[in-house]
Amino acid sequence: MEWLELSADAPPELAESVADVFASVGASGAVFTGPAITRQAAENRGEAGVIFPDVLSSEGPVKVCAYLPLCGEAEDKLSRVRRRLLEPPFNARVQLGVSTVQSEDWARAWKHHYRVERAGSRIVVVPSWIDYQPSAGEVIIRLDPGEAFGTGQHETTRTCLQALEEFVFPGCRVLDVGTGSGVLAIAAAKLGAGFVKAVDIDPVAVEVARANVERNGVDGSVHVAGGNLASGVVGRFDVVVANILAEVVCVLSQDVPALLAPGGAFISSGYVKASVPQVVGALESAGHEVVRRVQEGDWVTLISRSRGGPAAGA
Repeated sequence: MEWLELSADAPPELAESVADVFASVGASGAVFTGPAITRQAAENRGEAGVIFPDVLSSEGPVKVCAYLPLCGEAEDKLSRVRRRLLEPPFNARVQLGVSTVQSEDWARAWKHHYRVERAGSRIVVVPSWIDYQPSAGEVIIRLDPGEAFGTGQHETTRTCLQALEEFVFPGCRVLDVGTGSGVLAIAAAKLGAGFVKAVDIDPVAVEVARANVERNGVDGSVHVAGGNLASGVVGRFDVVVANILAEVVCVLSQDVPALLAPGGAFISSGYVKASVPQVVGALESAGHEVVRRVQEGDWVTLISRSRGGPAAGA
């Protein structure tokens, strides 16, 4: 299979936003290279390749690469990316580069850049090809993201993992919408959830998530299925988590109240702070009350409950 490698040299403060633009058209496996990242990796070389969230410092530029399947819709998707890079906050400061690569070259490219990633107080996401010896009390997620989003290195994934660490309790039911690599669903199971439903519209993501679920030994409690958002999902859940785009969260928010158990929490992320008013408006119109906002860099995670539910952490 052939892929298009999308690349752009971006100021550090825009690097994650460029990756988000790439992801919005279905490009996956985003990697970041540049002086800031090389320096941080060198500083952390004593911790088995651990890279912490501050890798995107003011030293730049940062090269952002992601990979898009070469198919009939590719040209339209490239046009959408080019148009978006002309708009704020980019304002034509970021130029798109495109080249063709084979699947084998793509796999080597992204594996070179992924490292062990910590999230919250206990969770450690470990690429499946890295030998990592866990410390006592760590919750280890061994992950091969393949062609799906979710490595633990993106701010939204980390903040969702942190929220799951707080809101998942033994035996609870969790719904992960847009599961990608399955990282959030696996985390929920390892944190004690009794039943986890993970859905994704992308059949490649479903395949990758199932493989990762099995790799982590949680296939008895995590059930991965193809599906468009919450369509066809039945039952009530103590936690619903969705790390997807702002527009999609707005659509999903209309269905969540019927899916949440009394006192349940909706963890939504995947959007920047400029999109927060839009998301909050959709949440409130659907009967949610935002009880927590977590921001890392330009990225935001909102935790909401149906109106009248207990406060966050209660």
